[in-house]
Amino acid sequence: MKAFLRAIYRVFRKDIRIEQRTKQVTTTVAVFALLVVLVFAFSFVQTLQRSTLLGRGALWIAFVFAGTIGVTKIVELEDRNGALDGMLVAPVDRSAIYLGKVLSAAVFIFAVSLVTLGATTVFLGYSPSLPTAVSVAAVLLVAAIGFAAIGVVVSVLTFRSGLDELALPVLLVPLVVPLLLAGVELTAALESGSPLGGWLRLLGLYTGIVLLAGVATFEYVVET
Repeated sequence: MKAFLRAIYRVFRKDIRIEQRTKQVTTTVAVFALLVVLVFAFSFVQTLQRSTLLGRGALWIAFVFAGTIGVTKIVELEDRNGALDGMLVAPVDRSAIYLGKVLSAAVFIFAVSLVTLGATTVFLGYSPSLPTAVSVAAVLLVAAIGFAAIGVVVSVLTFRSGLDELALPVLLVPLVVPLLLAGVELTAALESGSPLGGWLRLLGLYTGIVLLAGVATFEYVVET
């Protein structure tokens, strides 16, 4: 178990160090997320006066599209020069490689989501109370883990199969719809003080299921 956890940490640390040096993933994804918020600000702020609804919509739309770009960039970096093949020949369980990639992708997606949350406050007037903002951040964190769990598998499958990058959103977005629905409804419930109930269970269960499914299938995906 110690060797397994050490392998996860090393994959995660490698991705973090690469990003610290290059800034390729977070910069690209953050710029795209900010552009989504700006489009909402210029297009709808004059016609839609409910800032909470506008901010919530911009937040989760940016989350989905920025997350898609993020996992694409992360796996694309590994695909260059056979870097992923190099990791696969290492004497570690391949599920450890998968979990390390999921952790790093989730960190990047969550960090950009926090930036997007701040941007919606500045540009759209979306200003939840501090406890609500912390709760929304927690929802974003769980959703980021679920998104990364799906995105890493689908991205690796896309690149290893020789499919065009344009096929990735077609495969990925339908699989993250439950996360998107749960995230939107939980954000609305937190703002209004409504019971979280089934949506919270959906978010947690779906995240757990896709994470376990990724662990079980990653070894077969990388063999394609």
